Amino acid sequence: MKMERKSGKVYLIGCGPGSPDLMTLRAVKALREADVILYDRLIDPSILKFSRKAKKVYIGKEVGESSKQARINELMYLEAAKGKTVARLKNGDPMIFGRGGEELLYLRSRGISVEVIPGLSSATSIPSLLKIPLTQRGVASRLIIFSGHQAKEGNLKHGRSGETVVVLMGVGNLRSVVKKLVANGKKRSALCAIISSGSTEKERLLVSPLSRAEEMARVVGIKSPAVLVVGDVVRSLLNFRGMSIAFFRPIEEISETERAVKLVGGIPKVYGVCEIDFFDAEKLRAELSKKWDAVVFMSKNGVRAFANVASGDDFIPIAVGERTKAELEKLGFRRILLPREHDSRGVEELIRVRGLRRVLALRSSAAEGVIRGAKNVVAYSIKHKRNLSSIKRYLREKIDFTVLTSVAILKMLLSEAEKKGLREELVKKMNRTFVISLSRKITIFSIANKIKVNYELEKPSLNELFKVV
Repeated sequence: MKMERKSGKVYLIGCGPGSPDLMTLRAVKALREADVILYDRLIDPSILKFSRKAKKVYIGKEVGESSKQARINELMYLEAAKGKTVARLKNGDPMIFGRGGEELLYLRSRGISVEVIPGLSSATSIPSLLKIPLTQRGVASRLIIFSGHQAKEGNLKHGRSGETVVVLMGVGNLRSVVKKLVANGKKRSALCAIISSGSTEKERLLVSPLSRAEEMARVVGIKSPAVLVVGDVVRSLLNFRGMSIAFFRPIEEISETERAVKLVGGIPKVYGVCEIDFFDAEKLRAELSKKWDAVVFMSKNGVRAFANVASGDDFIPIAVGERTKAELEKLGFRRILLPREHDSRGVEELIRVRGLRRVLALRSSAAEGVIRGAKNVVAYSIKHKRNLSSIKRYLREKIDFTVLTSVAILKMLLSEAEKKGLREELVKKMNRTFVISLSRKITIFSIANKIKVNYELEKPSLNELFKVV
C-alpha cells in the first residue's frame, strides 16, 4: 500500500519592529512548532531562542539583492513539501512592504498551506513607541505609508495638509524621497522624524526640517533600517509643556534662562556651572579706542565686556544672534548687522560681502579658531564653578530635554566628570533625554563624545529654540 505524503505548512510571521518583546503570542507559539526557521538580516537573534527544535537557516537579503527572493520562495516550498512546518520570519508585518503577498501566492499555487501571523509594522509601531501620534484630532486625519523605493519611480502622490506621511526603507534614498515629497506639496520647513533601528539598543532619533533631513542624517550617522515620519504630528516631540528642560549655563544667565523656559510651559532645570570673567580691561579699552569699521559681538558677553570699558557708536556693530542684537540695542545701537548664518562663517561672509577692512572681533578665551578678516581679541573668559555638584544634580533629577549651548561648557563638564569617574554615567543620562544642540560645532563635538543629538537648531540662538517649541 502506497503511503500518502504528509503536506507541510508555512507560517509567514511578522516579528514586529525589532525588540523581541513586541512579538505576538501567536508568533511565539508558531516558532515552538516549527521544524525549520528561515530568518532575514533584520531579525533580532534572540527571537530564535523561542524555537525548541527547529533547524535555523539565514536567508538575509542585502540592499540590491532582490534576486535572492526566488531562492527563498523555492526553499520554503521544498521544506514544506517534505512535510515540514516552516516559519518564515520577517521584520515588521509580512504583508506591509515585506513581500508577504508574493510569497503567499507562490506557495498557494503549489498547494502549500500558509498561515499569516501579523506583526507590528515598523511604520506604525516605531512612531508610537517614540510618542509620535500619527493621527491627531485637529492636526492630522490621514495617514499615508510609502516605500522609499517608490521615490525612484516618481510615485509619491499625496495631499498637502492634515496628513502624516511615513516612509519605510527611505534612508538610503533620502535625497530622492525628500525631493519627491516637496514636489508633491510638503513644505521644506515641515518637521520630520527619522528613527533608526527603532525599539532596539541601537535606536537613534533625529528631528529636522525636511530641507535638512539628508544633511543631518549624514552628520549624526543615521543608518538603515529607518522610518521617516513627515507632518505636523512630529512637532509633539518638541513640545516643552510640562517637561523638564536641562541647561548648563553661566551663573549670570540662570534667571533669564529659567524665565524663558517657564514662558513656554516647561520646567527649568538650569545648572550654573561657570562665571564670566571680564579681564584685562586696559588692553580691551586700548583696542576699542582705535578706528574700526566694524566690531563683531559673538555673544551677549561680548557686549557686556564692551560696556564695561567703552562707549560710543562710531563703528558698525555686527551681532551674532538676536539676543546679542537685543543687548546692543539696550546700549543705544540701532544700525546693527546680523550675518545670515549665526556663526563664525556667517560673520566672515558678511565682512567679505560688505567689504569691511578694519574689523575687531570680541571673543571668548574658549573660542575655537579665528574669524578671518578680523582682528580677534579675547574680551572675556569662562571660569569653572560648582561643576561636580551640578553634574550630580543632573544625574539625580528627572530630565526630559537636555539643551547643549556651548562646546566650551560641554568640554568642561565631560572633563570634570572624567576626573570623578562619572563621564560614562553622564553621557548615558544625556542619551536617555532628548538632546538639542544649538549649533553644528556642538553637534559634531557631542557625536565625537558619544552623545546622541536629536535636534540641531538652524540658527544658534536660545531665542530661536523657544520660537521652535
